[in-house]
Amino acid sequence: MSKPRIRLGLIGYGRHGQGAVFPAIREARGIDLAAVADLSPDHLVKVPGPRVSTYLDYRRMIAHERLDAVYVATPVETHAGVVLAALGAGLHVITEKPMAASVAACRRMIAAATRARRLLVVDFELRYTPGVRQIRTWIAEGRLGRLGAIHIDHFWDGHKTTGPLAERRRRFCDSSGCLDCGIHRLDLPRYFNGGGSWRDIRATGSWFGEAVRYPTHIAIQARLDTGVLVTVNASFAFTAAIPQRLPGSNYEALAILGDRGVIVLHQAPNGSGQLQLVSESLSRVVPFERHGHSSVITRMLNDFAGAVRQGRPLPPEAATGEDGLQAQLITDEANRLAVETGDTFALKARKKKPSNAQR
Repeated sequence: MSKPRIRLGLIGYGRHGQGAVFPAIREARGIDLAAVADLSPDHLVKVPGPRVSTYLDYRRMIAHERLDAVYVATPVETHAGVVLAALGAGLHVITEKPMAASVAACRRMIAAATRARRLLVVDFELRYTPGVRQIRTWIAEGRLGRLGAIHIDHFWDGHKTTGPLAERRRRFCDSSGCLDCGIHRLDLPRYFNGGGSWRDIRATGSWFGEAVRYPTHIAIQARLDTGVLVTVNASFAFTAAIPQRLPGSNYEALAILGDRGVIVLHQAPNGSGQLQLVSESLSRVVPFERHGHSSVITRMLNDFAGAVRQGRPLPPEAATGEDGLQAQLITDEANRLAVETGDTFALKARKKKPSNAQR
């Protein structure tokens, strides 16, 4: 028998929780937001609605509320502990990306979900954008033939090096580098390919003078075990030192090559754009509009709620723990290789700088 609605707890009510996740939950079908937990009293006083309970300790929320599931929107280094506690209490879980701070933690989370027989979904929300879904449809229809290569560029300012969000940027760069958001693009090739495991990973990065752990700009090359060549270039350095945010502050590009067709993304400065398919069987141009976080998270929540309420399978758009693990695997390895290689940008600058003896 299906449940009429599910009771959901939101853990983490910071910037993303307030601005994207909370509105998405309110718009989702079959979900009642029962409670919100956050370490900050200042955050909790902003929770609207008298019917939503608030907690400073998520463990108390899990213990005292009759919940079916939780949405974890806390900092990445806390994901594993929170998710394991929720699964241990018999709750279904959606967690923000990155799934965890390490591959080992991802594996522990997957094992716990398997033992508890509960859903573990990772918010790779780009899968739910119309353009990305259209690409997968064309590929599934065989429009490209055999996939050979996927190339993705994603450059943005990463909240800028100065200003009110500079500290948030630093935390991201110390935990995952520009792959904190670039991990969405690392997930897409497997979504387009219908799965697969990573191999032959190579990467190099640049820090652009910032004293953070991982590079603010990284170039990655790898293969899926199906043979598809993948390149992903991700950046937090793109216009990051320029205080003004202009319409062209972000840059996005995508090209997918098969032996019978290609797909190319053309993006306008305002974020809208078009997909172009050129193949033996079909040629088409499909426009798309810029998407917001809340709208695509709502679509994910609708599928999640349907699976919990009715026991139906999740669609390919809902990323599983295995998807989160594979994304974390390539993220960790790419960052490790970039750190090992060093800052090529800085090395070249030092080599060009004349010594005192030459001056």
